[in-house]
Amino acid sequence: MNSKGKGIITAVIVVLIALAAFCGFGYISQRMTASEGITYLDKKEYQKAYEQFDHAAGKFTLIFTKQKKDVLFYEGEALYQMGEYGKAIEIYDELIDHGESRAYSLKAYCLAQQKKLNKAIDVCDQGIKEHPDDGEIYCTKYAVLAKQEKYTQGLKVIERALKQKELENKKEVLFARISAYESMFDFDTAYRYKSLSKGCKWQERADIFGDTIIS
Repeated sequence: MNSKGKGIITAVIVVLIALAAFCGFGYISQRMTASEGITYLDKKEYQKAYEQFDHAAGKFTLIFTKQKKDVLFYEGEALYQMGEYGKAIEIYDELIDHGESRAYSLKAYCLAQQKKLNKAIDVCDQGIKEHPDDGEIYCTKYAVLAKQEKYTQGLKVIERALKQKELENKKEVLFARISAYESMFDFDTAYRYKSLSKGCKWQERADIFGDTIIS
């Protein structure tokens, strides 16, 4: 190999090393900045939390890492708590583009807070189509329908979910079924399903079935 070829290879190696170092710095800096955001989020200082998460999300990383995903989820949460539902939706759209199923539910909650319930349902339907085994999206659709007192419709959504052979978040879906029957004042059926579930630790979600998300 002549000296020119060696020079090119050396230059490429130097660039790759520099790029790796820069990416590593960006990753560490992103984590540290996000940690500050979490501290503010825990203190319910949502504006400060958002600023830290937004800054962290802007840090350069070569690929879309799990850490970047987590930062965006936190940023969306801070925006949601601030009532900035439109901006939060933009964050969740980015996460949806990267295949994050949970982002469909969170986007639907934002739309529900904007009183765009039909659009929230449409988002849930899109999520179910893309991720038919994700029980959380079915629960979200049920919650939006329940907000409109459409419990029979909501129950059909839950029953559809339970037909999925590889359903994720199944306990959450089973809890939603009990909630649906209680809302329809069919306490006998609700009690029967509760009895069948003795020994299970229900993952009750105040943000789905309570007043935190859809008020």
